[in-house]
Amino acid sequence: MITPINLNRHRKAKIWLGELPNLINPNHSFVERSLPVRTSTLTHPQQAAIEMLIPSAGRALYGLLGGDFLPTDSGELIVKVAVSENAEIEMLGSLASNLDTVYRGLPVEYADSVFNGIGDAGEILESGILLCNCAAHSPVGSSPRMFRQLALILVRLIASQTESVSEEELTSLVSA
Repeated sequence: MITPINLNRHRKAKIWLGELPNLINPNHSFVERSLPVRTSTLTHPQQAAIEMLIPSAGRALYGLLGGDFLPTDSGELIVKVAVSENAEIEMLGSLASNLDTVYRGLPVEYADSVFNGIGDAGEILESGILLCNCAAHSPVGSSPRMFRQLALILVRLIASQTESVSEEELTSLVSA
């Protein structure tokens, strides 16, 4: 399910639940960390992605982050973030296409921000493997702060455990 959302102050988002945008590059390297958490009560794998465009002071902040979550009973959350070290292929049809050039992949300098955003979510996600393998960025609009926020929202989406939620519920998850 792909859902476009218009937020307040001209902010826009697009959410994928139960599927991912076609941005996965099998040649990416991964950065990995693990966090101690409680054993998972989630029963089945989840997929989600969030793309956001936020106009702000003469520029537009942009990012897209998505991934797969596989619950386990290991007592730890293993987070693997796919990073790209070279220039990626341009992504057409993004929310920011009219304002900036958008590229597939996550530059390595944003990986820590993704880990920090997942850490900010606390123990919303329980034990399992979170593979953040779907991303897009722009040279002007992307920032560490944006990817930290996207990671926090991604965790909320995955923890919602559903592939069918209302636009109001999605807006609440994104705006919280």
